[in-house]
Amino acid sequence: MKKVYRTILVCMMIILSAFILAACGKKDAGKKTTTESSTEASEDVASTEDTTEATTEAQVDEEGFTIVNDKVTTTDYVNVRTAPSTDGDPAMQLADGVELDRIGYNDEWSKVSITGETYYVYSKYVKVTGEASGDDSSTDGSTQETSNAGEGKLICIDAGHQTTPNTDTEPVGPGAEEKKAKVSAGNTGVTTGTEEYELNLEVALKLQNALEARGYTVKMIRTSNDVDISNAARAELANSDKADAFIRIHANGSTDTNASGVMTVCQTKDNPYNADIYDSCKRLSADVLTGMAAATGANSEGVWETDSMSGINWCKVPVTIVEIGYMTNSEEDQKLVTSDYQELLAKGIADGIDAYFAGE
Repeated sequence: MKKVYRTILVCMMIILSAFILAACGKKDAGKKTTTESSTEASEDVASTEDTTEATTEAQVDEEGFTIVNDKVTTTDYVNVRTAPSTDGDPAMQLADGVELDRIGYNDEWSKVSITGETYYVYSKYVKVTGEASGDDSSTDGSTQETSNAGEGKLICIDAGHQTTPNTDTEPVGPGAEEKKAKVSAGNTGVTTGTEEYELNLEVALKLQNALEARGYTVKMIRTSNDVDISNAARAELANSDKADAFIRIHANGSTDTNASGVMTVCQTKDNPYNADIYDSCKRLSADVLTGMAAATGANSEGVWETDSMSGINWCKVPVTIVEIGYMTNSEEDQKLVTSDYQELLAKGIADGIDAYFAGE
């Protein structure tokens, strides 16, 4: 009987030990779960800190510029450079009042985007004017601006040359003894074979659309290539309309096939025919040149002052000849015939005209 009791007691002790071991295991498991949760929580905190640090770092680019996405406007004539340094010649110059997309800044420089390329300007020559639109319509030329900037202003646009040149001569200016051909043949694209008179009209028509979208009244000297209008007669048409500005679209040519870029042309301050409007013509030429260079990123060749242009000498209203690029440069010739680039040219010229009237 004692043996039976001993067996029962042993069994009870075994069962009791099992319960105790199970309870301890559950407690340890709880401790382990708590420890693992704490570790995971720590990892979450670390992950959050890493993300915060990454976000902070993302606000500064590899050059140390604070990243922004806003618009700035030039407050003076400013040099545009390919690096944040004053070493070397500037890539272009911009006039007062040109709006730019700014993508970064530091203590001294603003990093701006012009036609998808990165440039740098002194921050002290720009002011913030608003948030960026978030799209590329301001630089790709595909979307026309709509405003009343040109309300009350009449712009005459002359697409230079015509299908058949007129070799008859006319005086280079009122009362001049020197004579020139009424309309010369113009250039031909070295690669595309495009005739200058065709290219000039394509750009002129796009400029008409750009200006009318901004509220300007536009008078076209020609809308067809099959005309016969001398350079003097074109100027007289602008005079008779009392145009606020006369824009003459041309394309350049050179024996140097590497020559490229945009330029504008006006008379000299000593012009014997219309020196009284020199200041207006020079300012119009400078503003249009700045607008073109900014919109296209093309090399700026400056304003050429000469008294040899009949279409300028006969003018009584502010006038500029706009040379949109070199048809004798293979790369530029191919670019000039594309609609997208022509839209950029039109936008740049229109921007320059806006700047000209804003400075009156």
